This record gives sequence, structure tokens and C-alpha cells, in this order.
Amino acid sequence: MHIFLDGNPGRAAPPPNGHQRPAERRSENRRAIPGTARHTGAVEIIEFDAGDADLIDQSYAILTAAHRADTPENPAAPERYFRTLFTHVIPGRERHWFAAVDEGRALAYARVNFFTDDNPELAMYELPVHPDHRGTGAEALLRDHVERYCAEHGRTTLLTATAVHWEGGPARDETTARTLEARGYSRALVTVNRRSPVDPLGADEERRRHEQALAKAGDAYEVRQWIGPVPEDLVDTMCRMETMIMAEVPLGEIEAEPERMDPEKLRGKEAVYAAEGRTWLHSVAVERATGEVRAWTEIAIDDGDDRNVLQGITIVDPAHRGHRLGLLLKLANLRQLRAHAPGIAHIWTDNADVNAPMIAINELLGYTTVDANAEYQLKLEA
Repeated sequence: MHIFLDGNPGRAAPPPNGHQRPAERRSENRRAIPGTARHTGAVEIIEFDAGDADLIDQSYAILTAAHRADTPENPAAPERYFRTLFTHVIPGRERHWFAAVDEGRALAYARVNFFTDDNPELAMYELPVHPDHRGTGAEALLRDHVERYCAEHGRTTLLTATAVHWEGGPARDETTARTLEARGYSRALVTVNRRSPVDPLGADEERRRHEQALAKAGDAYEVRQWIGPVPEDLVDTMCRMETMIMAEVPLGEIEAEPERMDPEKLRGKEAVYAAEGRTWLHSVAVERATGEVRAWTEIAIDDGDDRNVLQGITIVDPAHRGHRLGLLLKLANLRQLRAHAPGIAHIWTDNADVNAPMIAINELLGYTTVDANAEYQLKLEA
């Protein structure tokens, strides 16, 4: 789920094929985990960091190969975004990297996110395995280590996700889902991936829908838009909206508390986006009587993908629902997107399968189903 995983990857060309690079590209901080090699032949678990260009290259090659094998219809990870994950961390997060390595060749890697402010018992991880090395035991060895590492660091709730088939979409290999269930994970949430053209309604129908939404909203709200960092006069109210996200979006059986946002964290988060090459386009509804933001939607453009963009959060303050603010803002942001990046072809979004109001809006806007992500949760003993 993107709330936890620091956002969606986009697309770029793969690096070389994952064989060992020269020794000078290795980090001095690379560390073999004691005792791991004995489990699966010569495979051992290596902890690595931003200084290890060799394992970073190999990890990106694994991610790219896994995407091509598993979810080729979806946008893939832009290289700039992926490499920035090693150098920049959103405030309130801590990140750890591990690889399953056999004689210098990485077979799989794991990215583990810890929460350091709110939800200190929570960890989320991804664990891509190169298609050529599935079924070798490397995945089980690495997953064993991740679970043990999280437990040793006081994390009692683990979250990870895997692609699954959804009605009307392409086939998906659900081996990972079965593996997780066999290890004691439970399916806590399903988010459905959908795609829409950037001009789904046509000019006349879009104008009609926009006018209807404006009439429903009345004069109580002003639509404001910007690209990039939040305007200074809206920082406090946008922090309130950010804090509201996890309290309001459907999380299924996921056990997590709202993350509190403050101005320092917000600006820190924006600095990470700038480093990643991710540009956010925002549209909000400001209540004229109070100056507070009451609804918000956003779209992300990633450096390295000139055809696809990512729909981020769309949220309406519970006390201000029923005024078509969600639809109004999504239509306004579509206009902003087309003006800012006319070459974009598709918008991608994901919604919890139980989020009927947002699904209805997205279907009206021409979104069609591609596949789904199953969010799996494992409870560990404290």
C-alpha cells in the first residue's frame, strides 16, 4: 500500500544483468549476516547501503526483471526513484536493505521500512526475487531473515504485498500469495489497480460534469491548485489533511494508527520527492469561511516516465462530504495535468476494494481494472 511503501515506482531501462561488479564498487559497510550461508548452499544474506553501487545495480536489475515477468502491463520503477531510496528517507521512516547473494550474484533483495514516530511496532517490506532464481530457497532464506530482523527490533506487525489477479484483468502468478499464507500471513487488504486516459470524458462531457460539481459545491469553497511544495499559507491545514489520511481511508484488517504530520515533516517529505524526481500536482477545496482545506487530490509525475502518472490521495473531510468535492477536484486536476504535461497518456490509481465511493468516481472517469495488490499481515510475538 503506497501510504506505507513511500509511493509507487514508475519506468526506466534496466541496468546490467546482475553479475558481480568490481570490488571498488562495494561499500565498506557491506556485512554478511552470520549463520545464513549454511541454510541454502553458498547463498548468504548481505546487509548493504547507499555506498554499495554493486548491489544497488543488481537490486534494480532484479526489480526490473521481476516487473517484466510478473506485472508487465503496469508502470515499472524509474531508475532515479529507485536509487534515491538509498539516499533519502521520508521523515518518520527508517530503511534497511538486504540481499540474498550467491558468489557475488544477488538473487533477491529486501527493502524494509520501519516507522520511527507513530506506529513503532510496524514494519513493511518488499522482497523481489529474480525470475531465474525462484524456487531455489533464496526467497525463504531472505524472508526468514527479514522476519527475524524485524522481531529483534521490536516490530510485531509486518506488512508486505504481492500482485494478484482481479476480475477482467490479466493473469497473475499467485505463488507468492500462497507462500505468504503458508508462512502464517493473513490477507488484510486488497487494493485494485486501475488505469484511465487523461481525457476520459471528452471536452463537452467533462465541462458538463465540472459545472454540475461546481453547482453542488456552491459558494462555500474555493478551488486552489499548485505544483510542487505546499504554499506557505496552507501548510498547517495541509498537515491536518495529511494526518487525516490513515484515519479515513479504508485499511481493511491492517493494524496502524494515523501518522501525525507537522510542518517540518511536510517540508522534509517534499525534499525527498524533489530528490526522487517526483513532481506532485495538487488541487484542494478551501472553505471560504475558515480558510481550511476540506478536500484534496494529487497526481505524481515521475522523472523517467513520460507516458504514465500516478494518482495519489483523494480525500474529503468527513464533515464536508456530499458536495461533490472529490469529483470537482479530480476534474480540476485533470485539467492541470494536461496543461502541465500534455504528453502523458494514462493515469494509474489503486483503491481498496471496499472503497465504493471512490471506485464509483473513478469508474465515471474512465478507469478500467488491470490487477490488484494483496496486502498481507503477519503478527509476531513481542
